[in-house]
Amino acid sequence: MKLLLAATLVLMLSAMAIAVPDNQQLGPYMVSFDMNANYKVQNAQPIETETANAYQMGLIVDNSTYASIGITEYAEPTDATLLVFKSMLPMSMMLLGLNVTNVEDMTIDGKEGFLVTSNPLEAVAGAPSTVYRAMYWLDSQDCECGPVSVGQTSVVITSTFPLDVTEGLLSRLQLVKGEATASAQPAPTAQDGQVLPPA
Repeated sequence: MKLLLAATLVLMLSAMAIAVPDNQQLGPYMVSFDMNANYKVQNAQPIETETANAYQMGLIVDNSTYASIGITEYAEPTDATLLVFKSMLPMSMMLLGLNVTNVEDMTIDGKEGFLVTSNPLEAVAGAPSTVYRAMYWLDSQDCECGPVSVGQTSVVITSTFPLDVTEGLLSRLQLVKGEATASAQPAPTAQDGQVLPPA
């Protein structure tokens, strides 16, 4: 009986160890996620303009297995109507040579969002066979001006990890504006100058 209790305790502790979220600082945002995969974290240089600031983080295994989290912070409220982006994002993916096979609604970070599934139009050796792209707005609000929403912070996640890993990332992703606390030190990021895969 004691052996069974000890084995159960070990399994519970190892499950808890696996479930520890990764906390990374990305520009002014603390990004928290829990992904069942080995990866290197690399932050791209922020892009700052008068109209918007953009921040991107890569979670990289190799050239064909990676995820990226991109945050765009607009200076002024902008159209954040999800229905518009559910049409625009798949079209932009098609221009990149991806055949969109599915678009589904999904809650991400407690907000309304969606996930697009696509496959390359032509198979290329070493290239990912499936590309997922998800989007949501951190601060979208209904507008009194009509059946539209406005917001200032959009988040786009691209992944070539398997569907279960991608869905795990999306289901546990949280973004909070603010600095990392001492108890949530970010894991070291890659400093080797590796170029991020395309978003």
